[in-house]
Amino acid sequence: MLLILITALIPAVILGWWIYKKDSARPEPPRMLALAFLYGVGSTFVTLVITSFMSIMGVMVYELGSFAGAVSTALFAAALPEEMAKLLMLWLFLRKNPFYDEYFDGIVYAACVGLGFAGTENILYLFQSEDWLGTGIVRGMTAVPAHFAIACAMGYFYSKRHFGDRSRLTACCVLAVPVLIHWVYDALAFSEGIFPALSVVINVLFVLLIWIVYKRTMSRIDDLQRIDTARRTPPPLPGSGPTLPPPQPPFQQ
Repeated sequence: MLLILITALIPAVILGWWIYKKDSARPEPPRMLALAFLYGVGSTFVTLVITSFMSIMGVMVYELGSFAGAVSTALFAAALPEEMAKLLMLWLFLRKNPFYDEYFDGIVYAACVGLGFAGTENILYLFQSEDWLGTGIVRGMTAVPAHFAIACAMGYFYSKRHFGDRSRLTACCVLAVPVLIHWVYDALAFSEGIFPALSVVINVLFVLLIWIVYKRTMSRIDDLQRIDTARRTPPPLPGSGPTLPPPQPPFQQ
């Protein structure tokens, strides 16, 4: 049991440590990051509440025998309720957080919430799997990093919205972009068993999606770090700019 727990949590711990070191300029208190992780653990239970409500309302679809069923299941049984739950817990955590004072903090805290969810989900998957080690390795290289990258996207748009971008587009992107990425990710994963002849193509698309999301995540991180660096850099004092050489007299013969 201990080995299963360690295997399930190692990917989340590694990615959490990585994002903490990435925030080396003004790191967040470790206790706050641990608390954000616990909020992510709590988001798994919120997801169950949301899925139960959607099932009662007749919205839930669990049908993986066809491509349409895989796509609808990926959206209504995974992407939408899980990202809604994570966003709710992120909002609850950040709404009175005095340490949330930089753009990049949104990504850091969102990543911790996402990793809390991913770690808990990983534990559940591994305990239900006959080959827990193989499942742990595969999910450690795919599902956990995917949750991390999706959470970074949520944190990026959350910070843009929080620090002044009040456009409707940004407000929609806080939830819509993570749901879209998650939806495509799970739709590809669910489709592999439906089209075994196309498994190679699906896996190539799957890896390509992960690579694109990874590159975009790194770009978003760099963007917000540049903004925070610019905000922390004081403007030059009057007269402290570079001194220009005195004008030269005109050439005279």
